[in-house]
Amino acid sequence: MEFTDKLNRITLSFPDEREIQYREHYFIQSYNTTRVAYLILAVLYAFFGYLDSVVAKDFFEIFITIRIVVVVILLSVFLLSYSKNFRNYWQSLIFISFFIGAVGIIIMLIMMPDNVMYSSGLILVFLAGFVLIKLRFFAVSIASWVVIIIYIVAALAWKIEINIALSNSFFFIGANLIGMLAAYRTEIYNRQNFNLYQQIAKKNEQIEQANKNLEGKVEERTRLLNFRNKELRDEVKRRAEVEKELIAAKEKAEQSDKLKSAFLANMSHEIRTPMNGILGFASILREAENEEEFNEFIDAIINSGEHLLNLINDIIDLSKIEAGILQIEKSKFELNRLTKEIYEMFSIDSNVVSKKIEFSYTDGLPNDDCMIYTDRMRLKQIMINVVNNACKYTDHGSIEFYYAIKNGSLEFTVKDTGIGIHDDLKESIFNRFMQVSLSRTAGRNSTGLGLAITKTYLNLMGGNISVKSQLGVGSEFTFELPDIFNFEN
Repeated sequence: MEFTDKLNRITLSFPDEREIQYREHYFIQSYNTTRVAYLILAVLYAFFGYLDSVVAKDFFEIFITIRIVVVVILLSVFLLSYSKNFRNYWQSLIFISFFIGAVGIIIMLIMMPDNVMYSSGLILVFLAGFVLIKLRFFAVSIASWVVIIIYIVAALAWKIEINIALSNSFFFIGANLIGMLAAYRTEIYNRQNFNLYQQIAKKNEQIEQANKNLEGKVEERTRLLNFRNKELRDEVKRRAEVEKELIAAKEKAEQSDKLKSAFLANMSHEIRTPMNGILGFASILREAENEEEFNEFIDAIINSGEHLLNLINDIIDLSKIEAGILQIEKSKFELNRLTKEIYEMFSIDSNVVSKKIEFSYTDGLPNDDCMIYTDRMRLKQIMINVVNNACKYTDHGSIEFYYAIKNGSLEFTVKDTGIGIHDDLKESIFNRFMQVSLSRTAGRNSTGLGLAITKTYLNLMGGNISVKSQLGVGSEFTFELPDIFNFEN
């Protein structure tokens, strides 16, 4: 439907909420023009009072009174235009002031019908209504025709010469029709512009909304793209880490394979050594020249047998650990009794006796309150391995072991004045298979499996082991075992 079909043909009003919006728009566009026009019209209306004093001396008092009243009304409208509520009733004030101003000229024209100045003044009022003061088309048209009708009625009532009344009426009607046509086209144009402005604003709003939607989609796509990029980076990073892990696992497997090969080679050597001793001394038993030599051969066979038995036990324990079938069995027992057994066992050890090592121990709990709860057999084996290690690698000086209780955990320490451990080997001595290839020392009669087994036992029991050592000064091994007082009901 075309725009003009949407307007009321007479009032030129919109049929919907656009009329309210247009009136607000029209007020904003006309506000300053209307104020200036009223100020100018008030000055002009008052200025024509001077002409009244020249051409209408007989009616000057009446005319000047009319002009004062009209000027006051015009100035009042001008002053009211500064009020906040002016937009609510501005068209009504313009209509009233236009009508009163025109009626004032009609009165003057009736009293001096042959003076063309006043008929021209009425035409100026029509012009001001249609163009200057921004009274809308429908209102100014009604006011103008009412004024013309009033003039015709007044001319007939005061019996104005018919030719003068008719002449003025034709001029007034002609001027009114021209003004109406101009005002009509002006308002149609203004309303078309306003409607176009609204359509443009609506399109701009739609475009802005579309832009926002597009921006939202772009942001969402960007966010999704960033998320995908992050996933890709994470995947690349993960794959790089997996690749590193695979390389490390491959290297570790290769190293483990080499170490196991070295372990088997060394074990074969370790097993042959005591076996050779057993078989060699057994074969020459018959050749012993006396009982003392015979007993010496028997002792050599026994020592070789014990060494072989310890070696086999270590291999069996290590095999159980590797197979994951080693079980921890906890029970209640006296810790001080266990430390005493360890002391009695090693105080007569050949390494301690032959090297004249000062061997001692200290308990951290009184004998009547030393009950703990853990795997006694594994703890004893751990203590034996650590103390035995100190006995093998200490040539002179002293060995002491002691324990302390810290926050419910057992802290067991073995301190010696042995040969010490190089810094590069402090970590590797606890690794499986590493001892055979790295920690063997000539003449020490050691498989090197004790510390690896000890560390594994402690890990299974929730503990750990550490070492402090200095070459030529000695070593200090300390292991911790937690929850030793967590008795079962």
